[in-house]
Amino acid sequence: MSERQSRLGDLNVGIALLWRVLVRYRRIAAVSIGGALIWMSMVVWVPYLVGRVIDAVVSGSGMSNVWPLLGLIIVAGAIQAIGISLRRYYGFKVSYRAEADLRNEIFTHIQRMAFSFHDVTSTGELMARASSDLSQLRLILAMAPITLANLVMFFVVTVVLVIIDPVLGLTAALMVPALLLTSGRFASRVVGFSFDLQQRLSELSHVVEETVSGIEVVKSYGQQAQQQKRLDDKAETIYDAAMGMAKQRAIYRPLFEIIPALGTVAVLLIGGIRVVDGAMTFGEFVSFTQYLATMVLPLMITGWFFANLPRSAAAASRIDALLATAPEISEPRRPEHLKPGQGEVRFNSVSFAYPDGASVLKDVNLVIPGGTSVGLVGATGSGKSTIAHLIPRFYDVVQGSITIDGVDVRELRLDELRSEVAVVFQESYLFSASIEENIRVGDPMASDDRVRSAARLAKAHEFICEFADGYATVVGERGSTLSGGQRQRVSLARGVVRDPRVLILDDATSSVDAIVEAEIQEALKQVMAGRTTVIIAHRTSTLALVDNVVFIEDGRVVAFGSHDELLETVPRYSEVLAADMGAIA
Repeated sequence: MSERQSRLGDLNVGIALLWRVLVRYRRIAAVSIGGALIWMSMVVWVPYLVGRVIDAVVSGSGMSNVWPLLGLIIVAGAIQAIGISLRRYYGFKVSYRAEADLRNEIFTHIQRMAFSFHDVTSTGELMARASSDLSQLRLILAMAPITLANLVMFFVVTVVLVIIDPVLGLTAALMVPALLLTSGRFASRVVGFSFDLQQRLSELSHVVEETVSGIEVVKSYGQQAQQQKRLDDKAETIYDAAMGMAKQRAIYRPLFEIIPALGTVAVLLIGGIRVVDGAMTFGEFVSFTQYLATMVLPLMITGWFFANLPRSAAAASRIDALLATAPEISEPRRPEHLKPGQGEVRFNSVSFAYPDGASVLKDVNLVIPGGTSVGLVGATGSGKSTIAHLIPRFYDVVQGSITIDGVDVRELRLDELRSEVAVVFQESYLFSASIEENIRVGDPMASDDRVRSAARLAKAHEFICEFADGYATVVGERGSTLSGGQRQRVSLARGVVRDPRVLILDDATSSVDAIVEAEIQEALKQVMAGRTTVIIAHRTSTLALVDNVVFIEDGRVVAFGSHDELLETVPRYSEVLAADMGAIA
């Protein structure tokens, strides 16, 4: 399939989405279209009344016949104003309602997507879907009702013109296919530029998002000029695509002016001759020219609609592609419930590979008895984090199964599974909210006492109370107003307040100093008591907390036992620990 055919296919997908949106809000759209049709009917009626007034005056029949007609023109003008109000208000209501609902739908869908999707999709790309793409879609939806009314009006006015005078009517009717043909040609020329422009805008969003998110790195390494160069390059591609569209507009837009002008000139010449010859009255001629004048602006608006339709359809197709992407982690059709237990975790011949990479885990068999703790140790890339991330179903296994208290995690509802499995990540992400709100992410229904108890266990209560606003202290974006150790302790409190059956610590004490680490480890002894705990560890001080250690090499479990046992029996274990400690130091 050629690129042009692919783009046309995407264009059809986008138009289909636009149509589905209109159908979804058909009641609101119907009111807008109804208002447009009311406006259109008055536009069609007024020239007829004007012609009647002129003929009445020219024939000398007296003002008694003229006043009622003038009154009807005033009434028609008032009804026309009502139609315009309905058309505009409800037209914009459709577009803004669709934009808001689609933005919510996109947001919900993004949250449902698995980690594997976010691994390969940039934040800037997703932001573009919810901003520039949706704005373009809203613009075309606002114009859809009046365009539909315009198309109806073209047909009605053409019929009326033919009835008034067949010769002039057919002459004027030639403008419609000429304009529609021009619109079609224009749309086919700009479709490629439309898709390119929307894609380039998303790439620009990606550069901006990366630069702002990584501003500390950018400034620390003096990369401002390089990032500016990246932005300039993306902006230049946007300029090229926009100018490509502008060039086509410069070629075709004058035709939307010239064709109606040529049609008007033809009608005036031929109509003047027919009035002189007595083939039509002067009033009919004036009515005809007014009808023609009413068609010019709607024809131009309709031309604008079809000229901008490709870009809006391109934006709609990008939104549709995102919404059509099925989440790799799906809810079970007939979910089971966790059985009572202490949180036994069992890996049964588990193999796993990331979508774009080699195999990470190979036939892993592992049993973590309920209420016990294990440390995962291995060289970088050995599969430690992958094992931890498979338990709460951030990813699904390729082969085998993982069970908690005898139930396959794939048979549990995600909210039930993740309410019983809490993960404290190595990189502690905090929302731009209060410290209390960040802790409550673990359990929104937690009482104040539970929040503070969790903070005490995580050794966060003391430094929180030192702030003037205490737990109401608002942290900056990503928790930037806190130190790394403070962020990690708040993140740990968030996991503790969840009171999970299984607690996973992904090297969660790596950003704290030795003194704070010792305090947290003392607290963890209480948190871990009677709770299944999985710790990804690099420090021997952390391994002293766990009951057993799982040593992983090349995606396989090669040893299982206490820390002291592995030190004595597995030389490679000692080497990996020494290397990790050297890297930390």
